[in-house]
Amino acid sequence: MTGSTTSRKTRVLFGLAGSATLIIGWQILSMVVNRAIVASPWESLMELGRLVSSGAMLRELLITLRRLVIALAVGTTAGLTLGMVAGLRPRIRSFLEPIRWVAMTLPAVVIAVLAMLWFGLGDKAVVFLVAAIVTPVIYVNTVEGVLSMDARILEMGRVYRVPRRLLLTEVYLPGIGSPVVAGLTLATGIGVRGVVLGEVLGAQDGIGHAFARAMSYLDTPRIFAWVLVALGLMA
Repeated sequence: MTGSTTSRKTRVLFGLAGSATLIIGWQILSMVVNRAIVASPWESLMELGRLVSSGAMLRELLITLRRLVIALAVGTTAGLTLGMVAGLRPRIRSFLEPIRWVAMTLPAVVIAVLAMLWFGLGDKAVVFLVAAIVTPVIYVNTVEGVLSMDARILEMGRVYRVPRRLLLTEVYLPGIGSPVVAGLTLATGIGVRGVVLGEVLGAQDGIGHAFARAMSYLDTPRIFAWVLVALGLMA
């Protein structure tokens, strides 16, 4: 117990040391590089405070969160459903493999451009982009979860003619829980980057759009303030 506590404290201390090193490095960089390129941590925090007090941060954050939640729901549902079917049906898995490969190989910016071409600017394009990059992540983890399940348990279910609905709720879903949760954690981080990218390229509001607007005015402290907001969203 004591060893575990000590190990946990050590990890926390090293994490804090890493964070402090990052902030110090940021400060040094802002001192040796033109302030028009890199704002200092203090300037960024001051600008972040102004965004909070004006209500701009909350307004843009809520818009981005709404898009992210919708896209994650769509992507998770699609990935989980397709992954379950593909995990149980090898032929369907083979059929979906080229689609999975294309979805995971295409750069997000290419998908963003296609989304704007098909849906125009706004919510639909951003949600499509995030859902498109989240779905294959959940799909792969779900398939791996199904394939890693104990074949003996599944065979017992078939021998005793357990209803499919009961197999789904009592065997498959609990069995794939850990891989799906791991996939969802990864997908959320990818989704945040995707939604910000989508808003930079194809939206008229949200964190990404606010970031792009600050960049167009070369307002470096505000740019870094929005970067901090995006990092907080990922955390």
